[in-house]
Amino acid sequence: MTNIHDFLAYLPGTCKQLVCKDILFAYYDCLQSQHRVDIYTHHSYLTFTISGGKHLHRAGKTWTLTKGCCEFVKKGAFIQEMYIDEGYRAITIYVPDPYLQNLIREHRRFYHVKTTPNQHTEQIIELTVNETTARFIQTVLAFFSNAILPTETVLEERFQELVYALLTNPANHNLVTYLNSLTERPHVSLYEVMETNYMYNLSLCDYARIACRSLATFKREFATIFNTTPGRWLIQKRLSYAQTLLEITGKSIADIVFESGFENGSHFSRAFKEKYGIAPLHYRQQNQKNLTAIGGI
Repeated sequence: MTNIHDFLAYLPGTCKQLVCKDILFAYYDCLQSQHRVDIYTHHSYLTFTISGGKHLHRAGKTWTLTKGCCEFVKKGAFIQEMYIDEGYRAITIYVPDPYLQNLIREHRRFYHVKTTPNQHTEQIIELTVNETTARFIQTVLAFFSNAILPTETVLEERFQELVYALLTNPANHNLVTYLNSLTERPHVSLYEVMETNYMYNLSLCDYARIACRSLATFKREFATIFNTTPGRWLIQKRLSYAQTLLEITGKSIADIVFESGFENGSHFSRAFKEKYGIAPLHYRQQNQKNLTAIGGI
């Protein structure tokens, strides 16, 4: 899978960029060469759609990002879908967890929002844009257009003003809830990272980066939590997810392979038959016959 943050950072000519400490500001104004791609990032990000649109798919849910939308996207993996013949313009700001944690601790005294500990928030949090947010977008667009780039100090000040505006807007309660929870735990939950990303074809190194751990620490902690190896756990979770897709959707086998994280169709078919004793297509046909028989009783 493509780590979109690293892709931009290591290929700065891909789109206009500004860097402030560990924060990456990216200005997209391009066509996507592929209709549907798997992407992930080990940093969460804020994204503002200026024109065009795209879909982000994740575990059976779809978010549509269109002109004027503002979203906070938690780190992890997605299927990104765009229309090849339409342009897409957006400002996206990638921010590592440690910077977010420090920033929220500094700002917490300025806003007073009661949140429930361990409250669930979606992987993509839709935000309300107010006048301050709109001014920020215009300011950053001007930064990208100017021949003289802003200093890191100016860029960071504008970003912190944006965060403050978002946090103090009552409509963005879910963002406050998530960021507060981020500051209240010393480490990213490895269990949460795996349960929300197992259906994507990520490497163990990718999972470790999302979890903010070295590969050795990731493997050691994984064994303690799941009492098995990451490879065995992933194959069983992906097979179970693929089985569900076969039973409740009409998606093609190729789409199921893609959406359940298998490297290719041959690997999927071999693993599925080994576990369930039957090929995926035959399993679907048998399941449909069983459902028809039950319905006819």
